[in-house]
Amino acid sequence: MRVMSVSVVAAVFFAVACVSNCFASSAGFTLARDGKLYADIVIPAKPLDCERYAAEELKYHIDKAFGVAAEIVNEGRSDSGKYPFHFFIGATAAARAAGLPGRELKKDEWIVKTSGNGLFLLGRDSNIKYSDIGYTWIRTVYATIYAVYDFLENEMDVKWIWPGPTGEVIPKRSSLEVGRIDRTGIEPLEERFMHGTQPWLSPKVGFSNEESAKRFYAGQSKFLVRHRLGRRRMTKTGHAFEKWWKRFGKSNPEFFNELPGGVRRPASSGSLVTLCVSQPGVWKQIVKDWKDWWEKDGRRGWFEPWVNCCENDYVVLCRCGKCRSWDAPDERFAKCRYWNGSITLDEIGQIAKERGVYGFNAMLCDNRWGIPKDDPRLRPVASVSDRYARFYNNVQAEVRKVNPAARVVGYAYENYTEAPKEVKLDPSVIIEFVPRSYLPYDKEESDFFRKCFLGWRKAGVKEFIYRPNYMLAGGNYPFDQGRIILEDFAFAYTNGMKACKFDSLRGSWACHAMLDYALIRSFRNPLFGYDRARDEMLSAFGSARDLVARYIDGIHEFTTKWTFDDFHKISWQNHTGGNHGGGSYHNNAAILGDYFDEKFFADNYSLLDSAKKAAAGDSEVIARIEFLRKGLRDTELTRLTRIAEKAMKAAPGDKAKADAFDAAFKAMNAYRASVEDDFVCNFRYEARAEKRMGWPHKEISGSPKPAKPARQIEY
Repeated sequence: MRVMSVSVVAAVFFAVACVSNCFASSAGFTLARDGKLYADIVIPAKPLDCERYAAEELKYHIDKAFGVAAEIVNEGRSDSGKYPFHFFIGATAAARAAGLPGRELKKDEWIVKTSGNGLFLLGRDSNIKYSDIGYTWIRTVYATIYAVYDFLENEMDVKWIWPGPTGEVIPKRSSLEVGRIDRTGIEPLEERFMHGTQPWLSPKVGFSNEESAKRFYAGQSKFLVRHRLGRRRMTKTGHAFEKWWKRFGKSNPEFFNELPGGVRRPASSGSLVTLCVSQPGVWKQIVKDWKDWWEKDGRRGWFEPWVNCCENDYVVLCRCGKCRSWDAPDERFAKCRYWNGSITLDEIGQIAKERGVYGFNAMLCDNRWGIPKDDPRLRPVASVSDRYARFYNNVQAEVRKVNPAARVVGYAYENYTEAPKEVKLDPSVIIEFVPRSYLPYDKEESDFFRKCFLGWRKAGVKEFIYRPNYMLAGGNYPFDQGRIILEDFAFAYTNGMKACKFDSLRGSWACHAMLDYALIRSFRNPLFGYDRARDEMLSAFGSARDLVARYIDGIHEFTTKWTFDDFHKISWQNHTGGNHGGGSYHNNAAILGDYFDEKFFADNYSLLDSAKKAAAGDSEVIARIEFLRKGLRDTELTRLTRIAEKAMKAAPGDKAKADAFDAAFKAMNAYRASVEDDFVCNFRYEARAEKRMGWPHKEISGSPKPAKPARQIEY
């Protein structure tokens, strides 16, 4: 049996309650008094892994706060008279005896409640494996853990400002008595997800050894769990048709975009081909594929019954008469060489050859974050959103014949980011909205985002997945666009955002401390806002608060002073090949020589040194300031490496300059190795980008890609 009988537990519960009368007061629950613990941590006789995890997290923080080791005991095996008070974690028999939860809890819902001599921390849980907790690529139903964190934050004033020990803010105390508590909660977003958290990123570069990389990812995952990142709803989205050209290119060419000259084929790579969405055969094939998948796999409880209609990662290209007839009137079609027919197939091929597979995108869409060489504001970008709204509606009608519960999910992306002008969407259709830009994210971008997002809502969309690229910006250097991003995050939430997937978490924790904390904190409360997050961050710096405030505010001011024209200029002064200039997600370090100067580092080192003096005697605060300083030093060494590289490339054959680059590169890597266990930065992420630039990072040996987690059936 999972738990002892309710009658036995009730008797024990009553007896202990009587014993603890001498402690009963208006306080309600006594955890500790004068350095002595008065409560143990009780878990079910046969706990779920997530209940065990929750208990361990509670114990860890109690031990740190009080300097005394808390006890975790299994229900039925504990000495119930040893402690007058008890934490009851998860689905204990004691919880049932107390009438908890009293009803079926929703996924992500938790309870924190005092009753008698117990403090109950429980929630909706699944049979997830211990090793899979924090693995947010799967459904994460373990709200008992969230109940523990809620208690730690509200009753013990615990905060987690970045991964690792220096980011744990656990106030020291000798006593804690709390009044009666009776609260429940549920996470506001159904998906709180970040791409880029998988530990098997390839190539394996950046860390000096695989064990350090594992420690980094494990600590980062724990931090994200503490901030409730997870998914109570699994959605099957992402580029849905990457294999279609291989499957149907010969048999069904009518499925694909028509290029100039009436040719139906990819403009570059087969995985990037776009569809002829007005073709009924496309709708039927999508539904057939979905039905086969759903009957074989999906309906077992892993995913929602959603039909993925998210286009491939490319600008929409179909010029056939039917698709064009679905487009709303837009004068920009006549002004664009592709749409007015004045560009040839040979020219398209030449553009792809010169600029890479995504080179043609720069001509037809407005993704400013890529900073294409030709300024996108100087050419018209015609919107094809009406044809995609029709496409989503037609697939929704088709799949409804098969399964009335099925719902279509499609992108607002590339040259269909703007809202449809004429077509209203079926209310079942879900839109995954991808803002066009992340660098710089300024007032112009915010206004464009809000206009488009609200336009899709007015066109009938009831539910959005928000999938921004904000966190791709900034590399491993001090960077913060958080204030305006948080304002738009709140705007999205108040206008139908039900889930959020950020792309991608860079893990530049020391340099993006304020930006990352503000964004991650807002997953738990999308209306929380930048200023409240800033106050929480600064509360961790004690007497150095004002000086650290000057440091983080200075980074925000420095980041947001850069205009698009500023970025455009230094981007193309630091071009590293392909269609993008320097400073994009795959070559962030390329711009560092021009983005920062020596004064930036001197001023900020001085500020952090002053902060350390102000925190004299407080070792925890000093360690946090040192953490920020380590990020600044890594940035400085990366910048010096880039400067040396540019000098070397400007003088081919100059051995002295080649040696200088080699020395700078080695110094940077040696420093990274010295701090890689401190959660300063995900050096694997950064080194992968630097390797694309040609920096000679060497791969390390390590364990194979971890197995995917076992499927969870019991919810």
